[in-house]
Amino acid sequence: MQALARYMMRGRVQAIGSIVSLALLSLIVPPLTILTTAGVALVTLVHGYREGLVNLLVSTVIFAVVTGVMLNQPAFVIEAVFKNWLPAWLLASIVLSKTSMSLAIVVAATLSCLLVLGFYFFTDPAAYWLEVINEQLLPMLKEMGIKFKEGQQTENVWLLMSTIMTGSFLASFFAVQTLSLLLARWWQALLYNPGGFGQEFRQLRFGKVAANVALVISIFAIATENEIAINLVFIIIVLMMFQGLAVVHNLVAKCKLSPSLLTGVYIVMLFTLLHGAIGLLLVALVGLLDNWLDLRFRLCAKAQDELN
Repeated sequence: MQALARYMMRGRVQAIGSIVSLALLSLIVPPLTILTTAGVALVTLVHGYREGLVNLLVSTVIFAVVTGVMLNQPAFVIEAVFKNWLPAWLLASIVLSKTSMSLAIVVAATLSCLLVLGFYFFTDPAAYWLEVINEQLLPMLKEMGIKFKEGQQTENVWLLMSTIMTGSFLASFFAVQTLSLLLARWWQALLYNPGGFGQEFRQLRFGKVAANVALVISIFAIATENEIAINLVFIIIVLMMFQGLAVVHNLVAKCKLSPSLLTGVYIVMLFTLLHGAIGLLLVALVGLLDNWLDLRFRLCAKAQDELN
């Protein structure tokens, strides 16, 4: 990772080459999207928003030639630019100008929420996703040999999925952007400020305003079962999850707790992800409460008292 970041920082040609190469590889291995997006953010963080924009534009032209002309898939460049690179450049520019990673992540969450509202304003998201399920997802699953029982119960499952896929999709978009920003910030710290990222991440806090808005939307979604609010809650959960993780990392570092606590938290989050995501929800709840209760200070003070 550090070698890749160092190579990107050798010059504009190396940065653009890395961003485009990783973008092409991500067409085969989708998780590499985080690396190419982080590359755009890293250039912006280190060399400024103008240089970051130049790299983005040149990378776009090269990627468009390769995917549009050679591969005859022009949609790939549109997705790369508007879903990955442009938001990464914007968030890195916010960090650069405001020196606040928390603000940049809140902006990313707000942008994701606005996209949810835009989906409902301009389209019928449930109908759109139901069409995607029937015409793309199900045929693909059948080709893979996966069979489903026919009947009303199965139809109800697909219908339920169609009502929450907008929030799920944009929550994943938000998560990728946030992870890419964090990765870029970590790379920057490795190269120019060793140890700085850990300290910055442990101080991550989104504030009472964001927490109050999140709480109101969540209560409204639970009380009314409003489809739009439910989809917004997906983004809220991911947002507060990052602060919850910051709290856990802070407790381990400041309260001298065992690092196995971190490992345990991540394992629980991973293994419960497909079974109600209880681990993720609990971490998000910790992050939400921290905005009002300052849990990282209170719990550390309690731990110190117990040690004394």
